[in-house]
Amino acid sequence: MMPLSREFKELVVARAENDPEFRRGLIVEAINMILDGEITAGRMMLRDYINATGAMDDICKKLKKQKPAISRMLGPSGNPTLESIVPVIKACAERENITPRVHVDQAA
Repeated sequence: MMPLSREFKELVVARAENDPEFRRGLIVEAINMILDGEITAGRMMLRDYINATGAMDDICKKLKKQKPAISRMLGPSGNPTLESIVPVIKACAERENITPRVHVDQAA
């Protein structure tokens, strides 16, 4: 995976600061990636949301976890259990006032 440029990271942060739909989209896309089996990409998307919104301190406090533990879990070599990643997803979603739910699309 190619590292993101500083300009791109700054663009994501600026967009996250000003666009609630973008922030919610990051969370929804992360969840969808995880459910589609793209676990690493989904974790990285959650990490992008947390970094872009400056949510790390709030999430750590809410979950009673240390920053390094959350960072490792969401990092490229992280391997979180379902029990550890679901609270992170929930905390991110609550920050944006969304309730993730699975909807089944009927095959045509």
